[in-house]
Amino acid sequence: MTEQNFTPNALAKKRDEASVIYSKFTLLIPKFGEDAIYCFVEGYDMPYYSSIVRNVCRKVPVEIKCNGKSSVIAANKFIETKEDCSRYSKRYFVDRDFENNDNLPNTIFITDGYAIENYYLSDKCVSSILETEFNISRTEYPDNYTKCMDLFHSEHEKFLEGISLFNAWYSCLYNNPDWDRSDVSLDECFPKEWLSLKIGDIRYSYNLSDIEMKYNKAPHMEESLVNKEKSKLQTNGYMFYRGKYEMQFLFEFLRFIQNEPKKSRVYSVASCHIPFYQNTMLSTFSQYADVSDNLYRYIETGIRECMNKEI
Repeated sequence: MTEQNFTPNALAKKRDEASVIYSKFTLLIPKFGEDAIYCFVEGYDMPYYSSIVRNVCRKVPVEIKCNGKSSVIAANKFIETKEDCSRYSKRYFVDRDFENNDNLPNTIFITDGYAIENYYLSDKCVSSILETEFNISRTEYPDNYTKCMDLFHSEHEKFLEGISLFNAWYSCLYNNPDWDRSDVSLDECFPKEWLSLKIGDIRYSYNLSDIEMKYNKAPHMEESLVNKEKSKLQTNGYMFYRGKYEMQFLFEFLRFIQNEPKKSRVYSVASCHIPFYQNTMLSTFSQYADVSDNLYRYIETGIRECMNKEI
């Protein structure tokens, strides 16, 4: 959420939050000094970034949790102007979301896709989870491995098809000047009355009228505009869908493999080595998630390159 979306009172609140975050930062300096790299994150994103920062910079990553994207941005603008902070290594991380991020300072990293959750839905990540945590080795159990990946592809495609319309509508809201962000609050899971996320039998049924009825405080979106955005999303692929929904799908897919009956296994060969839950998967499987070249370069230099731009 960028500054043009805020009322004067909201902007004042963000400046106050930035001051509080700055105070947190200065209180950490006596303990960690210049040997650390101070990471300003939206919320619970540090499990993904922590090991990457440590490996790239060879410094201790110190988390400074902010109250969402706008607070990270406010903290960046507040802290980067202070000369007394310049000798300390700082990195700022935000999700791309559906909004226009063109005006953000290049000292802030923006995820390549919608959010960090999307880094967990690549073939490389899912394959690594299956091989390492489920023992479904592509060399020892090639048939099981191939069936698992084929199932992942087919079900993921159905899931994205089912959530495309809603994602497109939600994306359109970000470009609507009449939208009050407090009027639409989304859960971590896709509305179950519209989509049944049962692996092997994913079904969905809803339309634009259903969306507007459920979120009746949101401004009206023209159907042609939503359909145009839907086509754009489907072209760009899974990286640009809402990350929380993507993580919901991954959880259900892995749980399906985990819960397959032992006596009639088609996909699995063993139980997962570690317990996993939807709200902790960012941490549980962080070592398998994708890391983009953009992120590597940003962590090394503290500067986001121009290639990390809006799609």
